[in-house]
Amino acid sequence: MHDIKLETCDVAIVGFGPVGASLAALLGQRGHRVAVFDKSTEIYPLPRAFALDHEAMRTFQSIGIAGTMAPHMTPYRPTLYLGADGERIQHFDMGPPPYPLGWAPSYTFNQPALEASLRQAVRALPSVTVHLGQEVVDLRQADDGALLSVLAGDGTQSQMRARYVVACDGGTSPIRKRLGLQLKSLEFVEPWIVVDMHVNEDKLAQLPSTNIQYCNPARACTYVVGPGTHRRWEFLLLPHEAEQREMPHEAIWALLSPWLRPDEARIWRAATYRFHAVVLEHWRSGPVLLAGDAAHQMPPFLAQGMCQGLRDAVNLAWKLDWVLAGRAGDALLDSYGRERGPQVEEITATVKRLGQIICERDPVRARERDQRLRDAQGGQVRMQLRQNLLPGVHHGLIDRDVRPAGTPFPQPSCHLGNDRAPQMMDDLIEGGFQLVLKDTPDAGLLAPCHETLKALGAQVISFAGAAPPPGMLQLAEADGLVADWFARHGCAAALVRPDHIVYGVAARTDEIGALLERACRHLSLAPAHAADGFA
Repeated sequence: MHDIKLETCDVAIVGFGPVGASLAALLGQRGHRVAVFDKSTEIYPLPRAFALDHEAMRTFQSIGIAGTMAPHMTPYRPTLYLGADGERIQHFDMGPPPYPLGWAPSYTFNQPALEASLRQAVRALPSVTVHLGQEVVDLRQADDGALLSVLAGDGTQSQMRARYVVACDGGTSPIRKRLGLQLKSLEFVEPWIVVDMHVNEDKLAQLPSTNIQYCNPARACTYVVGPGTHRRWEFLLLPHEAEQREMPHEAIWALLSPWLRPDEARIWRAATYRFHAVVLEHWRSGPVLLAGDAAHQMPPFLAQGMCQGLRDAVNLAWKLDWVLAGRAGDALLDSYGRERGPQVEEITATVKRLGQIICERDPVRARERDQRLRDAQGGQVRMQLRQNLLPGVHHGLIDRDVRPAGTPFPQPSCHLGNDRAPQMMDDLIEGGFQLVLKDTPDAGLLAPCHETLKALGAQVISFAGAAPPPGMLQLAEADGLVADWFARHGCAAALVRPDHIVYGVAARTDEIGALLERACRHLSLAPAHAADGFA
């Protein structure tokens, strides 16, 4: 009998989809030993997730793959909701540039291309090992972490001892089931079929140029413009169709007949789903945390499913980094579920509300819905900003639940020194806490803050004023985003977390010290004496 090989790592990630791969990249960039396991050997070749938002793109920017994604995505088109009479009842768009986070607020994209880019980035990180075709078959708590039992496709067994495990193993998550963690139903279940098409180029101009939600009580339908020749249709299944696991191609072409004939496109992928809304009751069990579809699932009406999983990865990455580096205690990880659980529930409630608008099957109630929505807009359908539907963080590691705390700090285009070409702010700054100042302060104003800045490891950044003192980075923005942000929120400084979320703000510069002290207490940090500089 062969001895079972035992290896060790800081974090074991189960699942190498977009969420698991992003988390592996973010931890690997910080130098942590990460082992990723996935029972599949190849990327799933067909599209599933279809949309990204600007927070996701900011994450991919930090990983270094945003540029490689350009050929495989396109900005999200405006979305029109058409009522029972075929006329508009709602209109969502993302507004004009400059965009607050430096990227268009939404895109459609090609998921296999994204996963290929992510995997290439992960494999370039020396501290990350990837184990494809290897299934985690057992998981149990051990001293100072967890012990994973792994089975390879050839029958070889191995074990991995990890300080922490993150389950990104999908909606059916074997790890979630093994741990007995329960999903809470948010009471939305509707059967749909999703059809991805490659449309002949000479036919594209005859299709709608924008995204449309057909809120038809006879059968609701969604149409979305993807990159290149990719178009997606989603159809609500009728009661006699609801139990079908697959729909015959002739039936699919019948659904598509108002737009396409079989000689004008080819079916890339067709899959039936039950769109439902669930979220974990407990996001952590000892050294094991859950993320992505293993932790929550929602209908696609706001295209937020994968985006929420990426928010999980970004939220968790910096907290795991701090704990593994010994900068914070294990209890910091409890804030992950406290923050993400309510945030996911809030966005799911919005998605559920949109789904109830779309899925109304009763003709009388559908007409009443249309009238109610038009009346609420003063009789004229007005454009609503899609990104305004997304909630911030209301719990956990924020100074207080008052905006802008809990929301992403903007990312302007900036000049550094005499650089002529502007760059995106995140490419010019460090990756930890940031104390961002509206103006360069008078010399000595931040001297009393040396200890708290050191404890936080915070970089100090200013956007205007005199030449900065040593240890402060001064940027000149090219688009006015930060100046507008400070004016809108009436503050002089913002403390920004490593995941770009605003911890809190100071209305005046003489309040900065108190803000930093509250953050240190919140993180249970003991201020350390700094020698020179601000961090």
